[in-house]
Amino acid sequence: SDKTGTLTQNVMELKRVSIDGRIYGHVDEGTGFNGSAEILESRRSTSPHGAQVNAFLEILSVSHTVVATQGQDGRLRYEAESPDEGALVEAVAKLGWTFVGRTGHSITVEKD
Repeated sequence: SDKTGTLTQNVMELKRVSIDGRIYGHVDEGTGFNGSAEILESRRSTSPHGAQVNAFLEILSVSHTVVATQGQDGRLRYEAESPDEGALVEAVAKLGWTFVGRTGHSITVEKD
């Protein structure tokens, strides 16, 4: 709740991103990231831009303080101190770079 006692919710979602000069997604009233199909197409490309897209997603999948846990249902869950980090890790997981966890000096990411 805020200082007046009003219940608030701080929800962050990836809406738009620029990678190597190309913009993916657009800001609208809908929920979630609407540039997924275009990013997936680009990241599977063998072009230099495809490599840039994959490098961008890789960096987002490992450069954070998010903790991955296994839910009772067996699904991966993310716990983030900041909503923006959680939103970015969740978004890149849906784009094929899934942060699985970290131990000591190791970070595990599954790439499809």
